[in-house]
Amino acid sequence: MKCNNPQELLDFMSSNINYGYLGKNGKLYRFGDKDFDKDWENQYILQNEQELLENLCGNCFDQVEFERKWFLKHNYEIKTFFEIVKLNYKNVYPTHSFLIFKRDDKWCWFENSDTDNRGIKEFDSIDELLKYQYSKYLLLLEKYNITNEEKEKIELYEFDTVEEHSTSSEYLDHVLSSKKINCK
Repeated sequence: MKCNNPQELLDFMSSNINYGYLGKNGKLYRFGDKDFDKDWENQYILQNEQELLENLCGNCFDQVEFERKWFLKHNYEIKTFFEIVKLNYKNVYPTHSFLIFKRDDKWCWFENSDTDNRGIKEFDSIDELLKYQYSKYLLLLEKYNITNEEKEKIELYEFDTVEEHSTSSEYLDHVLSSKKINCK
């Protein structure tokens, strides 16, 4: 994979990386598979860069760690974030991890795994970027009929590198123990 700039990286990822995950059992679960959600919590493991390139399949957790390595290797300033509807009961609301990078004096949202918002979007500030991204997350959650009370439970965290081969619970423990950010 030879990508010299963020747009080339996005082009490569959007053309080659399918949404899904690697299970502890070695099986690749692709979005749309009948057993995709069946045992995600017990099967998921965070892939390393090489595994993602070999499997050409990963969810937002995997893709953000892959992006992190590329952007740092190319000397960009980056930040990574995780959003969740944090309720005290099991819910159907998707979580999402994403990466932002600094280019010149602007902050850019780099998005591949969320195909509805795929692209690179540039903002004057991190605050402006996070408010925009939050609005996109709300639009997604409305498809799940989220209530106004539940919207109040949306949380955003800025996190650092997650250890490769982390399970879903290890991943969540890491990001949820990170710095909480006000995005509303």
